[in-house]
Parts: sequence; C-alpha cells; structure tokens
Amino acid sequence: MCPLVSRLTALCFRYYVDPPSIVIRGQPSAAMAEKLERDEKARIAAQVEELGPKGLEAAAKLLEGAKAEHDKPIPDEIIKAFPVPDVKSISWIPVDSVHENGKVVAACKGKLKKHIEGDGDPLPFFIGFDHVQVWETLCSTIISHSDL
Repeated sequence: MCPLVSRLTALCFRYYVDPPSIVIRGQPSAAMAEKLERDEKARIAAQVEELGPKGLEAAAKLLEGAKAEHDKPIPDEIIKAFPVPDVKSISWIPVDSVHENGKVVAACKGKLKKHIEGDGDPLPFFIGFDHVQVWETLCSTIISHSDL
C-alpha cells in the first residue's frame, strides 16, 4: 500500500473509527407533532381573541408598515459612503490545489503536485489537496456511500 493511503487510513481510524462514540438515532413522534400543531392553533386562537377585531387591524397595519419599510431601497448616499478599494490593494491568499481523479493527478503545477506524484501511485478514488500557508490546519473528509 502506498504511504499516502496508509497515512490517510491511519488518520481516518484515529479520528473517526477508534475513538469512543455514541450514535443517537431519533425518530420524530407523530403524537408530539399533533400536540405541537394543536398547541399552536390554540395559541393563535387565544391571540386573536385577546386582540379583537380592532387589535388585529392595528397589528395588520403595523405589519404592512414594517414590510413597506423593509422593502425600501437603500439610499445611494449610504451605499456610496463605503469606499471601494483598489483591486491592487486586495491581498489574495495563494492556494495550491491538486486533484486526483482515481487514475492520474489533474494537470496542475507547483510543489504540491510534485509532492503528491512522488508519494506513490494515484489513489483509486477522487481526492482533492489544497495547500495554504496558514497557522491552523483543517482536514475534511467527505465520503460517498452511494456505491456501497
């Protein structure tokens, strides 16, 4: 087995398989859903009764006023108050990416590609590598079980 596959397998076992874990499988309660629906209908009926026709009319006017205020366009002077930086002043974080599609390393260039190619045969599945010079590390695994 190639060293990269061994390392990835070891990482998967270390963080996903070996640690103690608890899986809780919940199933929605039909009785609870019916109770929540009944409670909500009772709450609305009580609110309607408490407000009365005049209170409902006032609440509807308040709602319509809030909707109208929300739908107003943002004034140009507010939008123009935000400075637009020169594109040259925006610093981009360089990311080196390499993708293996199960057969070959995708056509990329750079140190990362050379490192991946030098680590053995291509993996038998799709994998993407992104290298960024940062202080923290993030490792994400997305595994499709559609072919299992």
